Amino acid sequence: MPLPPAILPPLRPGAVIHGPGSHGVDTLLDGFSAELKRRGFRVGGLVQRNHGPGDDCAERMELVDVATGHAYDITQRLGRESQSCRVDPTGVAEASQAIRNAVASGVDLLVVNKFAGLESHGDGLSDEMLAAIAEGIPVLTSVGSRYLNEWQTATGGFCDLLSPVADALWRWWGPQRMYQDLMQGVADADVRRVVTGDKWVLVETADGLGVAARQAPAAEGAAVGAAEDTAQRWTGRGLRDLAAMAAQSWDPLEIAVGVAALNAHYNRPDVTGVPGNGLDLFASVEGRVVVIGGFPQLARRLPRAKVIDMNPQEGEYPEAACDWLLPGADAVAITASAFANRTLPRLLRVSAGAEVAMVGPGTPLTPRLFDYGIQSLAGFVAIDREAVVRTIAGGGGSRDFHPYGRMVTLHRPPHS
Repeated sequence: MPLPPAILPPLRPGAVIHGPGSHGVDTLLDGFSAELKRRGFRVGGLVQRNHGPGDDCAERMELVDVATGHAYDITQRLGRESQSCRVDPTGVAEASQAIRNAVASGVDLLVVNKFAGLESHGDGLSDEMLAAIAEGIPVLTSVGSRYLNEWQTATGGFCDLLSPVADALWRWWGPQRMYQDLMQGVADADVRRVVTGDKWVLVETADGLGVAARQAPAAEGAAVGAAEDTAQRWTGRGLRDLAAMAAQSWDPLEIAVGVAALNAHYNRPDVTGVPGNGLDLFASVEGRVVVIGGFPQLARRLPRAKVIDMNPQEGEYPEAACDWLLPGADAVAITASAFANRTLPRLLRVSAGAEVAMVGPGTPLTPRLFDYGIQSLAGFVAIDREAVVRTIAGGGGSRDFHPYGRMVTLHRPPHS
């Protein structure tokens, strides 16, 4: 019986809380929505942009439709001595059409510049905002601290209060969305080969070859040629189509093929980074280091690390220990298999505040992952493709195909 497709978890409305003045928050929401839109997410709604003083020494304010770029002037020109609110309700009402259009199209995210004076009295954009929440559309807005009680009343407390920093917005957006994010970044291409070995699978295009570990080994005693027959399931499908399985399927083999397709795009021969083993990143860490998954030569490289594994050996911890060992850890190294078996989002949430690295040949080498709480990525780039194909088709593991490529490490830039 086929499994239902994976669906994204719902998001409670997110409210960025700020003190007097909102210029920094306006820029934060503008930048976040622009970045998600650049990555392929469907983003709608309104962001606010303020421009230098006009003739009456007041800033000109406008609401910009995220989807179309159309700007609505919302400034009341009351004269330089006026102390009244300078927001023009007529301009806000006109701009509200952008929100209604976004809700009707079922966007991935609705951004509403703020819940402020007008909204606190049930006017402004409050009706459109609450209608979107009722439709289950993720809503992100900002709320001045003076209007926090009114916001809580309007939403019935069904919301997440966010700090005015980018990392808080990405944590709210959630690591489950990294799969869709990576899939959307894949440029479509013809797939040359899909090989499903006993331990690993690979996807190859003209530009690259990606690998991923099988989460369920091939059936013992499988007939000769069964791997080739299985791979025929994906014959004729494009790279982006295969990559979508990493985001949408629950079948372990389909997910592995989807991850390999992602890596065929991101782990191309032209990717540049630091050579070496990803575990060496934490060799000098003095605090608690936790490693998820067994790695070759782990005891030599990180002798003080606490190791968690699904099949723990002597001195290692079971999977249930994640909730005890990861909170408060200084550094966490996570096997790339956690990305493929869908446990990575939970591990990232529990590891919040730690320096996190994803390590292993199946790691996608893309900066898109940095915003989801990962600081370093160590993955595999195939050089001798035919040798990698022969090795995986013959049932070999990562140690066997490792000599036919290079390990590359990417680091999150310090300022991001």
